[in-house]
Amino acid sequence: MKVLVTGANGHIGANVVRALIKQGHVVRGFIRQASDTQGIDGLDIELSYGDVMNADSLEQAAIGCDAIIHLAAVYKTIAKTADEIVEPAIEGAKNVFSAANKAGIKRIVYTSSVASIGFSYDPNVKRTGNDWNDDPHNPYYIAKTKSEQAAQALAKQYGIHVVVICPAIVLGPYDYRITPSNQMVKDWINGKGQTYVGGLNFVDVRDVADIHVAALTKGENYHRYIAGGENMEVKKAGLLLKKLTGVKPLHLGMSRKVTLLTAKMVEALCKITGITPPFTYDLVYEVAERYAYYEFQDTIDTLGVTPRKAEESLKGCIQWLLDNHKIKPSIEQKVKRQLDGNV
Repeated sequence: MKVLVTGANGHIGANVVRALIKQGHVVRGFIRQASDTQGIDGLDIELSYGDVMNADSLEQAAIGCDAIIHLAAVYKTIAKTADEIVEPAIEGAKNVFSAANKAGIKRIVYTSSVASIGFSYDPNVKRTGNDWNDDPHNPYYIAKTKSEQAAQALAKQYGIHVVVICPAIVLGPYDYRITPSNQMVKDWINGKGQTYVGGLNFVDVRDVADIHVAALTKGENYHRYIAGGENMEVKKAGLLLKKLTGVKPLHLGMSRKVTLLTAKMVEALCKITGITPPFTYDLVYEVAERYAYYEFQDTIDTLGVTPRKAEESLKGCIQWLLDNHKIKPSIEQKVKRQLDGNV
């Protein structure tokens, strides 16, 4: 197929492009004119310049393509206003489906997030692709939920076969801008971040890329596939990090109620002092004493991708941070020696 990939230069995008090329597909990458292209430099792809907020540029890029993988989105969990994230997500979805319809494209792989699926307060409960986040507070979580719902409606309106991919916390290479996912690990290593009471799910970006490519031909219409890895307590993830790097992040063992109160106080103080808060109340609301645990056997069975173990995904992330000098110089060599000893 000739596949249009929006956000081709991003973290997932750069890996999806590589996976598409490996599978013999022809790739047209849709990126902004001023985009950082380090992740795709030197690859055998055609580039089309524009913005998902600009319908005309998308329509031109879609001409002659057989399918679209829509990845372009604002990925940040702290924003001045919700509209900064929500509006581009919804408007971008509308423009992508409209462009596909005008170009006669009948297949779209749409990238959402487990943020649209939500979390459980019970560690024994695993959420599935049939669940929706019915209580989003953080702008990113709101954007992913609303834009995915809009995408499903648009697919039905235009009669387009849509396959939705919902990645968990995506770790790994070609993340030059450092997304919040890899940033979390970076902060843990550099002593700026803390683990907390709750659960998470790491997935390797290379597995996420393979899932997107498989979805082009194997994905069922309107189906939501979770791209996940191991379900793990956040504290245990911190201990795994210590094993791999020799650095143990500080653990905040506070209850959800106390954590939320602390977040509200920190956010208020940062507002007074004019600095960006390390975390916000709405973000803490999403994760504190909640469990991002998922069941996704359908992804493995239908799309044929078995995810790497959390340790391998975390190793890949740490190696990427080391290679790009994102670890504090004072501990960089220590982390490298420890990681090499665990290979």
